[in-house]
Amino acid sequence: MKKGAVMVVALLMLGPQVTKAQTPASPSAGGPKPQVYRYGSISGSWLSPSGDFSKIANDGWAITLEGFQFLNPTKKIAVGSQVGYQSFGKKNGVGHSNFPVDAVLKFFPKPGSGKADLYGTGGIGFNYMRTDFSNSSSSDYFFGTQAGAGVELHGKGPASLVVDAVYHWVFSTGTSTNFVALRGGILVPMMR
Repeated sequence: MKKGAVMVVALLMLGPQVTKAQTPASPSAGGPKPQVYRYGSISGSWLSPSGDFSKIANDGWAITLEGFQFLNPTKKIAVGSQVGYQSFGKKNGVGHSNFPVDAVLKFFPKPGSGKADLYGTGGIGFNYMRTDFSNSSSSDYFFGTQAGAGVELHGKGPASLVVDAVYHWVFSTGTSTNFVALRGGILVPMMR
């Protein structure tokens, strides 16, 4: 039952983003060409456990897919969603992995001011955590949050590079699963 509930929540979070991305924006008659408001990215991360979690897990890696849309033409605030896979290195024969589904909010203080745009990000979501022992495993779902900052580096083409650092709090039973994700990826415009 829990897996079904997480899938429903994930679809509810991702559904509006996919629908909006598929709906073309109509240019105004005789007006300027519409701007890009929707973006997608794929990125890889290096993960570093912190606090009590560092006692039971080693550094790891992650892959993340993200989509977001700006709320207005000033391109200061964007909402979106992320899905991914996070794997932590084994410690004492025990491995940990996580499948997060998050709703995210991004704030760009001075968008379009040069070749680099700084931003702050935060999010909330669900995490399907799995722990693997020598011959068995256990899993459960937990609520989590994240906050961080990064930079979007613009090139000559439509794609941009994204580099950020995000701290994650997963409110798991027993030991809280806290870690830092240092991420780098490619950001592309999805639709005008």
